[in-house]
Amino acid sequence: MKRVIYIVSLLLASTLSALAINTWQDPIDELNVNPEYVELQRGDRELVKKEDSVALVMSEARDRFRMYTDSLTNEGLTPTSEDYSRFSDRILELEQQIFDIRTMRGDIIARINELEQEWVLAQMNAPIEEETPEEVVEETVVLPLYRNLIDNHCIKDVLYAEDYAELLDAHTEDAAMDNLVDEYTAIYNRMISVAESYRTTDSETEAEELFAEFAQLKDDAEAKAATIESRWNHILDTKYYAYGYILERDRHYDLLDNSSAEFADMRRECSREAGYYAADALMHYALGRPTLRNFEHAFARTMGLEESADSIAMLQREPRQIEYRLEPLTLERRLFIDFQPIAIGRTNFYKDTNPIPDLKVYERGTIYRILLGEFRNKQPMTLFKGVQPLYITRNEEGYYVYYAGGFATRHEADEAQLFLQEKGFKAPEICRWQNGAMVNVTVVERDNDGSVVIPVSGKRYMIKISADALSEDVRTVISTEAPRQSVSKEANGFVLGTFDNRDEVEILVSHIAENTSAKIDIIEIELNE
Repeated sequence: MKRVIYIVSLLLASTLSALAINTWQDPIDELNVNPEYVELQRGDRELVKKEDSVALVMSEARDRFRMYTDSLTNEGLTPTSEDYSRFSDRILELEQQIFDIRTMRGDIIARINELEQEWVLAQMNAPIEEETPEEVVEETVVLPLYRNLIDNHCIKDVLYAEDYAELLDAHTEDAAMDNLVDEYTAIYNRMISVAESYRTTDSETEAEELFAEFAQLKDDAEAKAATIESRWNHILDTKYYAYGYILERDRHYDLLDNSSAEFADMRRECSREAGYYAADALMHYALGRPTLRNFEHAFARTMGLEESADSIAMLQREPRQIEYRLEPLTLERRLFIDFQPIAIGRTNFYKDTNPIPDLKVYERGTIYRILLGEFRNKQPMTLFKGVQPLYITRNEEGYYVYYAGGFATRHEADEAQLFLQEKGFKAPEICRWQNGAMVNVTVVERDNDGSVVIPVSGKRYMIKISADALSEDVRTVISTEAPRQSVSKEANGFVLGTFDNRDEVEILVSHIAENTSAKIDIIEIELNE
C-alpha cells in the first residue's frame, strides 16, 4: 500500500493539472483491466505472503535453538560446534530465500512502475475534451501527495522545455529512492549473515564458497550505493536549480538565502560524517532528503501551491527513518592449515589400507615441515621408526620425498628437528612453505659458500615493545620462541628482530602481549636488492 501511495503519487502528480477534474480517473482502476498488471499485482501479493511465511519459520527456528541451548545449559552442558553449524546453515538458507523473494519483488515492482508510468504518459498526450460551462460539475477530489508541485504553470511556463523534462525525470527518480535504499539494506544484511557463517564454519570448501559470495555481495552493494549516489545527486541538483531559478526570477531572495544556508549546513554535516559508515551514498540521501523536503515545502508555500505544501507537510510529520550508520563490513580470509606435532607410534601405522597422504601445499599462509629424506624408490615404513604424521610427494627429478609434521612457527620446527635427531634421524631438515613457495631453511642457513643466496629483497618485520624494561616473563618468551633474534634497547623501548614471516611475528606478539601491558607494534620494512 505504501508503494501505491508514494510512488503513484509522485509519478502522477505531473499529469493532474492537464486533466479536467471531472474527467480524472484513478490509474489503478484503469490498469486493473490490463491482464499483465493484474497478474503482477497478484504475484507481488503472493511473494509478500511467502516472505512472511519464511520469516515466521526463521523466527521459530531461532526459538527452538534457544530452547535447546537453554536445556543444555540447565543440564550443565555446552552446545557443540556441530549444533551451531546446523543452526547457522538453516538460518543462512532461510535468509537466502528471503533475499531471493525480495529480488523477485523488486523486478515485479519495477515492471508495475513501468506500466503506471506508461499510463501517465498516455494521459499527458491524450487530448482534453472541452466542456461547456454548463456541463462542468464542481466537486472536491482527493488528490495524491505532491499534487501540482511539478505540474503547474508557475514552473512549466518559466523553465525551458529541456529543463522541465529534466525536472520530471528527477521527480520520478525521487519516487524510487526508498526502493533503492531497501535493496541496498537487503544486500548489506545478507553480507552480515554470510560473514558470520564464514567465521564459524569448520569446512574449508564451504568457507571458500561463502568468501566468494561475500565478495560478490560487496560488489553488488558498491554498485547499488553508486546508483543511489548518482541518482540522488541528479535529483538534488536538478530540483535545486529549477526551484532556485524560479525563485530568483520572482525575486524571492530571502527564501533563496535561507535555503542556500540550509543546503550548506547539510553538506558540511555530510563532510563530517564521510568515511565512517558502509556507504556514504546512504548518508548523503538520509541527511539531504529532509533539507530538500523543507525547500520544496517553502517553495510550494511561496508559489501559492497550498495543496502541495500540505501534502509535503504530511510527509515531514512522519518521515521515514533511514538507518545509514551501518558498520563497514570486511572479511579477513581464513587459513585452513592443518598444523600437527610429531609423535612416535606404530611402525605399521601407514600401510596399503592407510597409505601415507600426499603432501598438501597451501596457497596462502606459512607452515614448517621436517624433511626426512629423498629416495629413488618408495621406502618401507620401518625406516621412519613410527613417526607420525608423514607426507609424501615427488620432486622434479622423480624422487620420492618424505616429510613429517606441520608447524606454525620456526621455534616449533626447531624443537621437532631436535626431537627427531634424538630419535636417531641423522639429518632432518626444516622446510618452510610460504604462500605455496618452499625454502629448505636448513640448507640456506648452513650454506655459507654463496651457492645458495638468501634473498634480501621483500618485506621484513621488527617488533617494538614500548617499555622501560622487559620483565623476566617477556624475556623467557623471546628466548624460547625467537632464540636467534637479537633484542636492542632504544630511547622509547626495545626492538626485536628482524623477521621475514609476518604470521610468525603476529604469533610471537600475541604471546608477548600475554605477559606485559606495554604497547607492542609491528614495524614493516621494505628491502630492495
